Amino acid sequence: MKNNAAKLIVLSDQALVSGINFFVTLLLARFLGLDDFGLFAFGWMVVLFFSSLQLAFIISPLFTLFPKQEFPSQYLKSVHSIQLLYTVLTFFSAMGGLKVVMLLKPEWYVIGTEWSLPLVAALFGLQDYYRRVNITRNQPVQTLISDVLAYGFQPIAVLALYYFDWLNIHNAYVAIAVLFGLSSGYNFLRNSLEMKVAPIVLTVKENWGFSKYLVGTALLQWVSGNFFIIAAGALLTPLAIGVIRIAQNVVGILNVLFSALENIVPLKAAQLLSSSGSRPTMNYFKTTLIYGGALTVSVLIAIAFGRNLIIEWFYGVQYLAYSNVFLGFTLIYVFVFLNTILGFVIRTFEMNRIFLISYIFTSVFSVLAAKPIISHWGVYGVIIGLLGTQLLNIGVYSYSLKSKIIGLWK
Repeated sequence: MKNNAAKLIVLSDQALVSGINFFVTLLLARFLGLDDFGLFAFGWMVVLFFSSLQLAFIISPLFTLFPKQEFPSQYLKSVHSIQLLYTVLTFFSAMGGLKVVMLLKPEWYVIGTEWSLPLVAALFGLQDYYRRVNITRNQPVQTLISDVLAYGFQPIAVLALYYFDWLNIHNAYVAIAVLFGLSSGYNFLRNSLEMKVAPIVLTVKENWGFSKYLVGTALLQWVSGNFFIIAAGALLTPLAIGVIRIAQNVVGILNVLFSALENIVPLKAAQLLSSSGSRPTMNYFKTTLIYGGALTVSVLIAIAFGRNLIIEWFYGVQYLAYSNVFLGFTLIYVFVFLNTILGFVIRTFEMNRIFLISYIFTSVFSVLAAKPIISHWGVYGVIIGLLGTQLLNIGVYSYSLKSKIIGLWK
């Protein structure tokens, strides 16, 4: 523990974030009711959309390019300024997009969410940026403090709103946004800004050179990963979205592992590639695949066999009718893990065009297949569709990386 204190703190932080997310989702599912929770979860897809773009253009370049910088502090100052601009852009873009959606689907309108949901999206991204910077700087204690502020008080906030009979979708968004803002304010004071235009423009160009395929990929990935869920919301009811979100929440315990890998593996792989070359880097990925895969499969087997007890204890007997949805997500997450590792390989070797090709296939599949599959199989069609997108991704990744993969296992 002494020799790996930093990694243990990172893992503890991921456990905190995933554990709180699990608990808050549980509370909201119980207190908001099935339909309102479905609308809340549907709205959260807006947050994930802007977060995916941020991951592509700001976070992924940060993790890969930062270790290679001759002047790393200057790079971080410029990226910080870019992030603040992106935060403002997120708020106004989300607000405009929501107004369009609410005009097209007035039954989805909830008073106040036209500004509270964009605020959550903007501050979620800003807080996530700061936590990634702390990890990049090898400051795990600061990461933990930041996440305690952002996530640690969320259950208390939800319980307080419920106790005073103020809990609704809008107020839940506001409470979460306030906590993300508190954490962001704490971190803002500890990070310098670049005020000159020229270094910011230079960093934008550098990030774009790395992420130009990733940004397009992020858009396509969001479509391929969420189009079945969007279609389910349109063709079925908000209840279907709520059930899917709860199933994701149960298998989401693995986000402790996946998030830790996201924060550790790309940096370590970039350092290995720079100092030791391709072969040791691929061996590192092989080790990560074996140990991470064993843990992932073990957890998923436990969830699959214990899903009925989990549903009854945490969410209520009314969800037992959808236990096969939970079983489907355990299968999906096996392939999510494989895609995660293959994605690390692609990013480390800067072969990001592969992502774009892959998500073109999955986006076309999602757009063409979502309506007929969901119309025929209902909520289980979402499982079939999401599984199909994961398998398509693995096929493209494996084919594109076949020379590296075959050489590794000889």
